[in-house]
Amino acid sequence: MAETLVSPGISVSVVDESQYASPGNGTVPLIVLATRENKTDPTATFADGIAQYTKSAYAGEIISVTSQRELTQYFGNAEFRTSGGGVVDGDETNEYGLLAAYSYLGQGSRAYILRANIDLNQLVPTTVAPTGPVEPFLYWLKTDGTKWGIHEYNGTTGRWDY
Repeated sequence: MAETLVSPGISVSVVDESQYASPGNGTVPLIVLATRENKTDPTATFADGIAQYTKSAYAGEIISVTSQRELTQYFGNAEFRTSGGGVVDGDETNEYGLLAAYSYLGQGSRAYILRANIDLNQLVPTTVAPTGPVEPFLYWLKTDGTKWGIHEYNGTTGRWDY
């Protein structure tokens, strides 16, 4: 594509030299990703309406996926946190691994997917401050038996002095 500008004797040519190649034969990546737990199945394949491999029982299992539709069926759509109408880049709850797998399956014919045992819903920020134990005997900070302050190592006894 060539364009001629208004200035005499100046011509600008834009040449698209993009090259796209499919992955080489025998290349089957293992993609480790984190997603939200119990995501909706957008393909309505499963009776309970939950994308099968987002259930906690399947965390840590390696799944062979052969198409973008199958990936969406098993793991749901990639979700990204938004604020003010745009995606919050770099947010730890964004599902970039799922997006990478989807992009790869646009060119490749198979990928192994392993969902980490992490529920990204638990990382979503909230305005409510934690108020103590979540479950019995589970504290944000256990203070009984804790020694605070600067400690000095005693070479004679081989212990830290409080």
